[in-house]
Amino acid sequence: MVNTLTPYIPSSEKPWNARRVQHLYQRLAFGTDWETIQNSLSQSPQDLVNQLISTAANLPEPDEPFWALWSYDDYPQDDMQTYFQVKSEFFQRWIQEMIQEGVRSKLALFWHNHFVTREETYECNSYMWTYYRVLHNYAFGDFKEFVQQIGLTPAMLVFLNGNLNVAAQPNENYARELMELFTMGEGNGYTQDDIVEVSRALTGYQINMYACQVAPFFNPGLYDQTPKTIFGQTGNWNYLNVHDLIFEYRQEEVANFICGKLYKFYVYEEIDENIVQGLAQTFIDNNWQIEPVLRQLFSSEHFYEERFINARIKSPLESLISTVQLSGAELNTNFDQNLIGTITYGASNLGQEVFNPVDVAGWQEHHTWLSENTMTRRWSLCTNILNNIFNFGSGFLQNDFRALAVAVSSSDETDPLVVTQGLVRHFLNRDLDDNLLQIALQYFKGEIPENYFQDGTWTVNYADMPAQVLNLLFYLVRLPEWQLC
Repeated sequence: MVNTLTPYIPSSEKPWNARRVQHLYQRLAFGTDWETIQNSLSQSPQDLVNQLISTAANLPEPDEPFWALWSYDDYPQDDMQTYFQVKSEFFQRWIQEMIQEGVRSKLALFWHNHFVTREETYECNSYMWTYYRVLHNYAFGDFKEFVQQIGLTPAMLVFLNGNLNVAAQPNENYARELMELFTMGEGNGYTQDDIVEVSRALTGYQINMYACQVAPFFNPGLYDQTPKTIFGQTGNWNYLNVHDLIFEYRQEEVANFICGKLYKFYVYEEIDENIVQGLAQTFIDNNWQIEPVLRQLFSSEHFYEERFINARIKSPLESLISTVQLSGAELNTNFDQNLIGTITYGASNLGQEVFNPVDVAGWQEHHTWLSENTMTRRWSLCTNILNNIFNFGSGFLQNDFRALAVAVSSSDETDPLVVTQGLVRHFLNRDLDDNLLQIALQYFKGEIPENYFQDGTWTVNYADMPAQVLNLLFYLVRLPEWQLC
């Protein structure tokens, strides 16, 4: 078994096929449609990875909403409906971008679950926008600068009490999480004394949280101007000095911790230390640039190992959005707010509300996503999404279900088993055991008389064929295999 970061070169033992292309799109983004998978097979793995990452990394900055700099006073007096409306619309905007952008939005979601804040704590739309903008603008860039910028967002100053951190009474919350959750990992290279000293160095930054004013400011009178000793280094350290010290004296701890989290998010829950160490060295060698680490990971032999394909449990957002992506629904040109609303509400109902991770440690993911209650809700929500696509358009006509069935049937358009197998492989990225495949076949056949399949009456051009595909999908979404990517 090959376990290296050497670039993946297809072979007879490990071919570059639709299964591995689908694996890449599922992990790097939220899945994709059949046509994109087939077109991607003409590119080498490295070229495809480079194209996807370059396209995402070079996207323009997110468009600023009209309310981006609004304080509470800028909203209509005695009317909070506008406040809650723009907040709800912005939640849905990010979901829309996850469908349309894919790669960048998914990476920003990772950073959201790393640099956690909760909108329910800071309750200010302009703070939410500023935080979101930093997550997207730095997603692929300089991690050191990313950490510096995120700590001064109003959302973070309020959420982890940086706003309350003053010389006369230092608050340790942000100092602790800066090292424990954001850079080095719990108990990894720092002491309680370091936390105390770092908190003193971070004093003085303020935000008017009660007015929802977006611009933080530095108050010299609230800054502790006495010497501090951090990692054994003594000086009159300030906010920027703290980051210099972390990234100079604890670079191995930072690199391994961040690369380990990226590995768990994109590859598998159990970390391969050798792979993470290789990624960490790339991180350090590239002066804390995130993009080279991602290029190396997604181009590697290790990433395409068979044991990692369909080995991660989908998050609620992955489950719901991939249902749309795999169907091929064209939301870019004919956008359906009802569908986006269903995904936004549904993910929240399953425990993944954007802008509100469960706590400062974020969503724990993997097995924590599934329970008896969440499984049945997933089934229902995926069914609702498929019904929405099938019955209400969303830029996706029912005849396109027929076209998908034709495409996956390998030109054998009269054998329902061949069509069923093709649809199963596309939507599950795997084959089913024979007993499950036979059940899937019966769902696909539905109430069509059996003799129609024997005498040639039925082909993929049969009038009710799109409904057959939908009926098959209603069965597939209830399989455990649907919850894996």
